[in-house]
Amino acid sequence: MDKKKSQPKPDDLAGQLEHAFLAGLGALANTQKVGSKAFETLVQQGESFRKGATNKTEALIDDVQAAIRGMAHEAQTKATGLLDQMRETPQMEKLQSIFDSRVDSALNRIGVASKHDIDELNAKLDKLLKATVKPAPAARKKATRKKSAKKSPVKKSSVKKTPTTKTSVKKKVSKKKASKKAAKP
Repeated sequence: MDKKKSQPKPDDLAGQLEHAFLAGLGALANTQKVGSKAFETLVQQGESFRKGATNKTEALIDDVQAAIRGMAHEAQTKATGLLDQMRETPQMEKLQSIFDSRVDSALNRIGVASKHDIDELNAKLDKLLKATVKPAPAARKKATRKKSAKKSPVKKSSVKKTPTTKTSVKKKVSKKKASKKAAKP
């Protein structure tokens, strides 16, 4: 008899299975209701999170852009200030005078005459020429050139052309004066 009590009846077994099945369907229905509500809740939370993150991101972007503008303005101001300092004439004149003095000393060391030296020599030559030669009218100069060209027996092609300098003119003039003074009693 013990065996009969331990084995469930087939009617009871089918009823229990049916109850388990119905309990599973109820759990599924309950999960669908709760699940759709939970899904909607998650969607709403995601939207609010995205809005907050977007606002924070936009605020950060605005802050970064403002910082960049400030740095650019500051850099431009510093660059302008440096350019203004470099453009100031006293500093540029000082740099130019230092450069000029170094170039002059280098030229003097290698024996090259400076522009100032050449200008001084030219001025002295001009004074000497003015003191020794009286300026002749242009017409007289042309006439004397034509006469000397006709009297010369040497062909022009055989004459060497040499450049005339102020010193050679000076020597010729001084020789002419000396010969004129010697000829006069």
